[in-house]
Order: sequence, then structure tokens, then C-alpha cells
Amino acid sequence: MTDAVVLVTGGASGIGRAIVDAVLAAGGRAIVWDIDAAGLSACAAAHGARVHPARVDVAEAGAVTTAMAELPPDWAPTHLVNNAGIIGRRMRLAEMDPADIDRVLAVNLKSALYATRAFLDRRRPHPGAAIVNLSSIAARTGGMPGNALYATTKGAIASLTVAAAKELAPDVRVNALAPGVIDTPIQDGVFGGDRGRIAEIARAIPLQRPGAAAEVAEAALWLLSPASSYVTGTVLDVAGGR
Repeated sequence: MTDAVVLVTGGASGIGRAIVDAVLAAGGRAIVWDIDAAGLSACAAAHGARVHPARVDVAEAGAVTTAMAELPPDWAPTHLVNNAGIIGRRMRLAEMDPADIDRVLAVNLKSALYATRAFLDRRRPHPGAAIVNLSSIAARTGGMPGNALYATTKGAIASLTVAAAKELAPDVRVNALAPGVIDTPIQDGVFGGDRGRIAEIARAIPLQRPGAAAEVAEAALWLLSPASSYVTGTVLDVAGGR
């Protein structure tokens, strides 16, 4: 991927940061959008001129349009990873608050639509052009009790992936990853920081452990690379067999 410029939303920490690291290790460059200023600074300090970090709230259409327009010509993206996402507050369906609904939909779903539109407007043509979206196995399982909104957005991401793959072929391949329990800070939020609960869940996973962010990143790198050149419209589980 030595000639690739990969835009990663939510790329300052967790799975997003692991994807940035994997892209750079493979010889590419990365545009990193996030609202985490400290994480962006750490990414820039680690990788220097090979990353182009910017504080962007991808849940805001105008912010995405502006950030894309401000990229220098030599940073026009060739690939896109729609990774930005939040779990949101745990709520029963009868307790859902409109503000919470709007925020989770904006970060998890609308951001992918906004970033994809901006990417298609500005992208530099590339023979291996690809988009990778981050869904979740919660799209099928419904997720943990109280996380119906999160699961719903991830189901929508899976549908968007298949629809976009049809529309953008043959110029751009579009696939998604569906992680399971991955050992990142966001997972602590799902289980309230209860490491014992995470260990209990892990015992029910065929591979007997949570996944690592780097393992999701390797799957993303495969979907971005020529190694998966005949794969599009696919949602790939990275869930240890769960």
C-alpha cells in the first residue's frame, strides 16, 4: 500500500488507531480524523509527516465537508475507513431520549454517509480503491441489553456496505468488519469496567479470549489491500467464532 492515502475516522485511539498503525506499517499514509485532541497529538508524535491529523466531528456534515476541502492536494485520499463510533448510554427502549438517539445515529451512521460522500467527491483515483466500514456482531445479535440503539446503527452500517458495494463497483470496493468483544476502552464502557464480566463473556467465545485491536486492524488492512481484490459487499466477522 505504498501509494495509498487512507482516511480513518475515529483514528486517534482503539481500533481506529490500530488501523492507522497497520496502514503505516504497510507503507501507506493516513489521514486521521477524531475529536480526541490528545490522541491526535500522540498519533502525530509517533508517526510524524506520514499522518495528517485533524480534529473533526464527523457527526457534523459541515465539519466533514470543510475538513476534506482543507486537505492539501497530495493528501487526497485513495481509501476510506469509517471507524468512528460510540456505544452511547445504556437505555431500555421505553427510556430512550431523543438527544441520545440523535447523537448515536449521527456518530455511528450519519458520519459514515458524510465521510463517504466527501471521500467520493475528493478521492484520488486508485486501482485498489476501497472503503471499509466498522459494523459489529451486535448488528445480528442485538448487542447487550440496553444497547439496542448501538446495535441498530451497526445493522444499518452492514446494509449500507452492501448497497454501496453495488453502487460503487467496479471503481471502489466496499466491505465491512463486524468485531466481537475487542479489548479496547470502549468495551470497558459496555461492561461498566467490570473485568470479571468481560472474562465471563470471553469463556463463551470459541477462541476463549477477547480480541485485540491489532487483530481487527489486520483484517481491515486485508480488505484495503490488493489481497482482497475480488471481495466486495462482504461483512467479515472478527469475533473469535462468537
